[in-house]
Amino acid sequence: LSLMGYFSNIVSLLAVNVYVFFFEIGLGPIPWLIVAEMFDARYVSTAMSAASQLNWACNFFIGLMFPFINEYLHNYSFVPFAVVLLATFVFAFFLLPETQGSTPDELLQGLIRKHSATVYHDFNIEEQYVNPLDVEWKVAMEQLKKDEEKDMANGAFDYGFDPI
Repeated sequence: LSLMGYFSNIVSLLAVNVYVFFFEIGLGPIPWLIVAEMFDARYVSTAMSAASQLNWACNFFIGLMFPFINEYLHNYSFVPFAVVLLATFVFAFFLLPETQGSTPDELLQGLIRKHSATVYHDFNIEEQYVNPLDVEWKVAMEQLKKDEEKDMANGAFDYGFDPI
């Protein structure tokens, strides 16, 4: 509205600062709060990493696209952001579970009850994942140890130096 002459530049600057202030105490920290509340402690770092990467990817995308949005929508360039904000509000209000007074285990049990008929994969996340390369390495080292013990018993083991 400042560009259209309705307000002075100072009013626009103050409005942007007020927006940033309320964003930082309102919607700004929500991705971090939701991730910390929705996941068990052992998965929080992985989920936080994914949320952070998605957040910065979206920021990068918006930074690239905003000049084009502003060029085509002119004074209405923030309407798409208002629509996304409305969709976020509807999503948070209707689909996100209330976490106040509940533990991550209770949230997990509630999500399991809600989605118990849906099978996403047959991978058990509770089992310890074993990297195939680690298994191959372990087998190779055990075989090397057996070969060395056999050579030591036969007196043919090379200790890495020549006897005096």
